[in-house]
Order: sequence, then C-alpha cells, then structure tokens
Amino acid sequence: MSAGRPTSAHVSRKGRKKNPKKEDESNRTFSLDGIPSIMYWSHSDSYCGTVPFLMDLARNEHDTGHSDMVMDTSESDRVFQFQLLPDLCKLKIWGLLKSCDLGRCMLVCLNWHSVLQNPHFWSVIKFSELPGSCLPRDRNGPIHTDPVCHHCFRKRVLAFTQFLSKIHPVVKEFQFCLDISHPTDQFNLAIEQFLATAELSSLTCADMNWKESPSRTLLRITNETSQDQEWIYRYRKRQRMFSRIFETFVCIASQLTTLIMPFDWTEHNVENLCNLKKLKNLVLERYGSLNHVFTQELLNQLMRSLVNLKKLLLEVWIPNQIMGVYCIESTSLFFLDVSQCRGFYLNRLNTPNLLQLRLATNSLQRNYFQRQSPQLPCMYTVLSAGAPKLEEINGHHFGIESSEHPSEEMCNLLGTLCCCLQHARIGGIEMYGL
Repeated sequence: MSAGRPTSAHVSRKGRKKNPKKEDESNRTFSLDGIPSIMYWSHSDSYCGTVPFLMDLARNEHDTGHSDMVMDTSESDRVFQFQLLPDLCKLKIWGLLKSCDLGRCMLVCLNWHSVLQNPHFWSVIKFSELPGSCLPRDRNGPIHTDPVCHHCFRKRVLAFTQFLSKIHPVVKEFQFCLDISHPTDQFNLAIEQFLATAELSSLTCADMNWKESPSRTLLRITNETSQDQEWIYRYRKRQRMFSRIFETFVCIASQLTTLIMPFDWTEHNVENLCNLKKLKNLVLERYGSLNHVFTQELLNQLMRSLVNLKKLLLEVWIPNQIMGVYCIESTSLFFLDVSQCRGFYLNRLNTPNLLQLRLATNSLQRNYFQRQSPQLPCMYTVLSAGAPKLEEINGHHFGIESSEHPSEEMCNLLGTLCCCLQHARIGGIEMYGL
C-alpha cells in the first residue's frame, strides 16, 4: 500500500470522532433573515395561522438574538434568500397573503413580527378562515377530539379579535359566520370590539352571517327542531343584537358596495340599510321561520333609496296565509334573483335596464297562487312590459325578437314559472298558438 492518507478502514474510532463544535455549526441551517430553522413553528397548520401564536413568540423572544449572525455562504449559494429581495417586493408579496399566512410569517423573527403589524397588511379579515381543529396544547383532553372543535375555534376568534384591536387594521373586505346570540361564546362582543377598533372607512365588501357558527351547526339544528322556549328566546335575542350591530356598522362603512347577510325585515333595519347609498351588490338571505313580515312598502323604500344597485338577490319566505304579489321598480338594476323566495310572485316590473332574471319554479307555490289569485297576470306579459332589455331568464335566452312568438323552450319554461289561469288550464305551446 502506498504511503499517504490512510483509507477509512484504517482510521481509528478516535480519529473518526467529530468535533462537537464543528458538528453543531454544520447542522445549523439558516433561513430567512438569518434565523435558525429551529425558530420556525413546527406545530400543525391548524394552529399556526391564529393569533395565540403571539404568546409563544413572546416566550421564545430570547432565541431571536441570532438574527444578526453571518449567513452561511454555502447555504446561500444553493437557496435563494427572501431577504435579498428589495423591500418593495417583500411588501408586495406579504400583501397577497391571507390572514393565517401572515400569522405564520410573524413567527419567523422579530423583524417580520414588527413589520407585519402594519395595519395595511390586514385589509382582508375573514373569521371563517380560522381553522376549526384543536389547538396543539388542547389535544389531550376528552372534549377536544372532534375534527371540528368549537372550543378551540372560539379561542382563536377571541384571540384574533384582541390582536386586531391592537393594530387597528385598515379593512377593505370583512367576513364572518358567527352566532352572535350564544351566551357562552360572546361572539357579539368580539364583533362589536372589531367594529370599534378597526378602520372601516375603506370597506367595500362585507359578508356577515350572524345567525350561525359552523362548529355549532348540528347543535343549532337540534335546538331549532325542538322549538322550545329557550330557542325562541335566543332567536329574538339574536334579532335585537343584529339590529344594534348593524346600526353601528352602517355608520362607519359608508363606502360599502357589496353586502351579503341574513336580514330581518324590520322598519329600523330597512332604514339603516337605505343609508348605504353606494351599494351595488346586495344579497339578503332569509333569517328564519320567526322573521318579521316582509311588505311591499319596505321593498319600495329599499329600492327607492339604493339608486346605484346593480345586482339584487332576495330570499324571503312569506307565510301561506298571507302569500301575495309584489312589484319591483329600479332603473339601475340589471340582475335580479328571487328564485329562493317562497310565497313571492311578481305581478309587475319596472326595470328598464334589467338583463338577467331568476324566478322560483316551486310547483306547490304555483298551484296555491292559481287557486287563490286566478286573476294574476301572465309572467310573459309582465316581463315583456316591465323588462324590455331582458336577455336571460333562469339561464334561458329571452330576447326582444321573441316578443311576438316565443320559442318552444321558452313556452315550456313559462309553464313552470307563470301562475296565471291560462297556464293552469293549457300548456304554453297551445296558449301561444305554436
């Protein structure tokens, strides 16, 4: 064997023993801003995106002293470092992230934690995006083993609200799906605190489902079928809480253009809704079986006030004993959807710019109207006179060229929509002489 470096087989155990200090340096991996990888959050994603991470970050603040370490050149040659980007690019990337992702980024280092507390990063607030799974520290309890844990979801919501109250976010889009009436959840206090601390003057889109929490859906359905006194009390209490929260919301969200929410048709709520003069898209869902009565006067007041409204979706259920006909008048409306309504029939339209219309096709409702109101006008006449620019009805073409002799497809469609006496006796094709 030639003299030189011995082979690995002839190297003693003592010779093969590595230097502990060298081994420690070789195993240390660096990531963004020179923070060791041990600083990254290693728990599941269900916890990373929520506000309670601030407590864990404060507990590990003493580890962030390594942020001034020199970057390992061998590692930087293989991996492109985020901190090499210009500050403007970093801000642009952070601005595209969701709230949960921003929460994870705040765990990287103190520098990111400080920068991401800028209120403008939190322009989109969606409470429903918070995970519903159990928090890592609460996984060992018997009541926290379900896939959707309401206890942990509630902790996330309250902690997230506390965090937002400290940074005063400039919000442009706001969404939540929370039962504001539950006595132990206290989600109504969380929403009121958010409205009091957030900057909503630039808010343009709001989706506020205030009647149910996703993690309590099964419990809510069980209670609703019982119709006991406690459920009715909470039902009425939720209505009063919504009225108070909505009045506050309208006062501070004057630039709102899109609104989606369950609506309780009281005069006070309609007056508050009419103050949102810049609304262009409006979705008013049904609240429940004990909702206040929907009337033509309230509808007229709403349509007269919202002069910029372009799209309207209504879901109202009229009791059988007061089922009636209604009229909609609007010069700005070009999309109308009343397909989810029950006991609601359009006997007149005055919508010169309406392009798309969706109507209900409930056969039971149609038979009831034909028995109770045999003098109802034909829906084809109503549409031809009140919506001259109508192009589509329930996904079917409805053009001006078909005003004299509608197509066979349109005749069959009108036979399912119209409640007039003629459609009750003969089919659409025979009625129009085709």
